Amino acid sequence: MDRKWSLIILCVALVFSITGCGKKRGPGNAGGEDPVCPVVPSPSSDPITEERVLFSFEQGTNGFDVPEWFREKPENAAVRIGVSKKYSSEGSQSLEVESNFPGQIWSASMVELEQYLDLTPYRQISVDVLAPRAAPMGLKAKIILTIGDQWKWTEMICSVPLAPGEWATVNASVEPGSMSWKRTEVGESFRSDIRKIVVRVESNKSPIYKGPVYIDNIRVGR
Repeated sequence: MDRKWSLIILCVALVFSITGCGKKRGPGNAGGEDPVCPVVPSPSSDPITEERVLFSFEQGTNGFDVPEWFREKPENAAVRIGVSKKYSSEGSQSLEVESNFPGQIWSASMVELEQYLDLTPYRQISVDVLAPRAAPMGLKAKIILTIGDQWKWTEMICSVPLAPGEWATVNASVEPGSMSWKRTEVGESFRSDIRKIVVRVESNKSPIYKGPVYIDNIRVGR
């Protein structure tokens, strides 16, 4: 056997030795257990076939409001909230958030509801958001959840662009292994102890916009 093949075999043997992958159970293994290569769960790729509406705003604001802690911050763009029959993606009305995005700074029009939710049976949470036709391009929306007894602020990695005059659907997976959330390892307990739902429309220094945005049809699917 030449020197080249000897080196290749030695490298392969070292990799298996370091990772533990490929070792067989037997008396020679400490503890008598196979070393386990990490397995990361991944969300199902099956289509969502069943949905349940959580909040449709047909009877009012459903308790959603601008967070108290955010109201006096310079980044707050929400002026007032109510319900409107002017636009809806489901039913006959939606949540209207009158907003003032000043430009020059990151700002957000944000509403939240503090309510315990166990979404264990579901795989996805969604919301429809509309910037009306008069709004400029550049606004984006995302979902934020507060999780567990530590009240962990957990926001989506990506924001969804809002095309003026068109409803945008913001989807986020709540399944174990989900990659939808910033700096969060999503396990089985993630969806079982949700304390708040937040919907945030944001402007990152631009655009400048003074007017309403609309939120509707907050729902879960499986």
